[in-house]
This record gives sequence, structure tokens and C-alpha cells, in this order.
Amino acid sequence: MGRPHRSHARPDPRPAASRLRQRHAPVPYDPQHLFTIGGTDNGECLFWITDPQDAPDTWRIANEARGPRWFTFDGTLTQFLTSVLSGETTVPQFPKDLLEQATCFTSSDPTLWTPAQTPPRPPVASNTIREWARANGYQVPDGGRIAAAIREARERANPA
Repeated sequence: MGRPHRSHARPDPRPAASRLRQRHAPVPYDPQHLFTIGGTDNGECLFWITDPQDAPDTWRIANEARGPRWFTFDGTLTQFLTSVLSGETTVPQFPKDLLEQATCFTSSDPTLWTPAQTPPRPPVASNTIREWARANGYQVPDGGRIAAAIREARERANPA
């Protein structure tokens, strides 16, 4: 049996319902109410049983082992983890030596990534761009829009 691995409370890209319908073993819960919350390295899944959907504090935990063996825990995810890791609850699908190694949790990275901000460039008057363009061999009209390629060439030639 594999060890439970880090999980993120986000849905599996393949909905549990469609995955479970492909199996020939009976599913004791409505697959539409199973939300994948984790798994083990050998393919077992942990689910929240999301029924009733509007009462997440009452959702129970189910573990399946790709067959008819399901384990249900009547409690929250925190209660489940506490109970399993304290040795109070034994999940038949989990390895018997689960608690023999040190317990550790690796949380997901809560740091939100933000792109580096490019410093704002001060606006440049159209006449200045036209003068630069003409001095550098570009043909530009006396008025109207200046082609993006010319503006970009000037920016490359005059970095901020």
C-alpha cells in the first residue's frame, strides 16, 4: 500500500463521477456528491461526501481502494487526519506501518505569484516620435497614427 501524499483541496481534472462510473465495482455513494480531496501514491482516493451540499461542516470522509472496499469516517477532514495520525482510527486501505515514520505536512505555497511590474514609461509626444523616425530613415505621415513597429523601434533605441 502506498503512503498518503500531499493533497490540495481542489477538484480532480476528471470528475469523480465519470471516473467511478468506468469502474465495475459498486460505489456506495452518489458519485456526483464525491469531491476529491487527496489520494495515495498507489491510486486510492480520499473524498468529501458533499451531501448535503449546502452544509460543508457535515461532510464525511470516504476512502476508496479502486474496488468494493470503501472506508467512511463520520467527521470533518481535520477530525479524520487527527484521528488517523493519532492512531485512534485505522483505515484498512492505508499501510499498516503508516505511523512508524515521522508525520509531516507539506502545505501548498500560499504565496500568490504576481508578474514583475515594468516601470511606466513617460508618454512621448507624437512629434518627438516622428522626428526620431525621420532621422532614422522611417517614413511617417505628418499627422494621424504612427505605426506600432515605428513606436517599438524607438522604444528599443531609447530604453527607459
